[in-house]
Amino acid sequence: MEKNNLKSYSIKEHQEFDELKKKELAQLNLIFSDEKYLGLKSDFSVSYFIGIDWLEENKSYIAVHPKIKKLDYVEMFVKCLKIFFNSKHLKGVYHIYLDKPEITTSTSDWHITPFLVVHFLNLVEKIVKQGLKSNYIFKEENLNNKIKGKIVLSNQIKKNIVAKREDRIFCRYQEYSTNCPENRLLKKTLLFIQKYSKHFGGKYPELIQKQNRMLSYFDTVSDEINYSEIKGIKINSLYKEYKEAVELSKKLLRHFGYSIKNTEIKDEDRKKLPPFYINMAKLFELYVFSLLKNEYYEIKFQEKCKSQIPDFLLFSDDKKIIIDAKYKPKWKKEIQKEDILQLSGYARNEEILSELKIFKENSNKVVDDNFVVDCIIIYPDIYSNENLKDRDLKESKIENFTKFYKCGIRLPQKDLTI
Repeated sequence: MEKNNLKSYSIKEHQEFDELKKKELAQLNLIFSDEKYLGLKSDFSVSYFIGIDWLEENKSYIAVHPKIKKLDYVEMFVKCLKIFFNSKHLKGVYHIYLDKPEITTSTSDWHITPFLVVHFLNLVEKIVKQGLKSNYIFKEENLNNKIKGKIVLSNQIKKNIVAKREDRIFCRYQEYSTNCPENRLLKKTLLFIQKYSKHFGGKYPELIQKQNRMLSYFDTVSDEINYSEIKGIKINSLYKEYKEAVELSKKLLRHFGYSIKNTEIKDEDRKKLPPFYINMAKLFELYVFSLLKNEYYEIKFQEKCKSQIPDFLLFSDDKKIIIDAKYKPKWKKEIQKEDILQLSGYARNEEILSELKIFKENSNKVVDDNFVVDCIIIYPDIYSNENLKDRDLKESKIENFTKFYKCGIRLPQKDLTI
């Protein structure tokens, strides 16, 4: 039992609990599902989710750590957001259960607040590019010799009649303005982030720049908004980015306890976190795409071809390649036959070959089924390069397989001092 009286079950990705822990876990009568308990399976092994979650609320929790030492999943996410992703790409990459009680963990090396911050800034960037929305807001003002909207009798008597200001009329009226509650909420959240970002600006300077740039678009918007106004904000589903940004604003402000003083993250604060998960397999796919997109223009991400969805299709005059991102460090030394079979199926799929523009000579419709497509597995490798610049994706041939290659990518490592 830990000092905080919580029982913890700590494990790394793709591991299995020992027999003693299995017996203890079996007594909890857990109901297993893909995301619940970080993907804990009925045989008490885990897969590619990392994070923390309650097993028994306020009694015991599970913590799944990255299999790659000091993995900086925040840096991976930041790089992903440099490439335009819509919400469907980000869906399922992570989730934070702010409606559940926080867990006091035994270590302070979890970083989830930056995850929320970078996602929020990306949403706001999309919003300002489209232009801040306006809405009708109520405004009260002591007008000079004119009536607008309705007279507020209580204030008219107190401020004007008693004070013998016969030229003034206190009115309440509606005004179409960008200074609406939803924009005030976004600005308030940006100011919270401005305060918080000072603690990690050295590590992620691009976030500081983006946050300052986003604030400049809210110059005419107030940051004054009370708790009841925040609760009452409802956004039409037609405004997808606004709806998501407002929900995320509420989560961030709640995470900071609605107090800007709470944005200074101390070591003890890192130990007290809401349950959350990060799907490392999905995050790795997005991270690899961000690297590929920086080097290659003609690339498609998860182009659906009926039942088969390859991760990436790279096509140009001199390149016709099917690429799959596999979050499996063991690819460094071992061939994973199930991955070879998967890519072989992609390479035989006529729809995929058509997307790659592999046609017979003098035809732009009939697929050339004699063409052998290059297939590449990209996997994490701590001894490799962190980017794809000036690298040949086909740098390492997979033995005994025609036109099959592998390419290792070194993932960023975390600085635990921030």
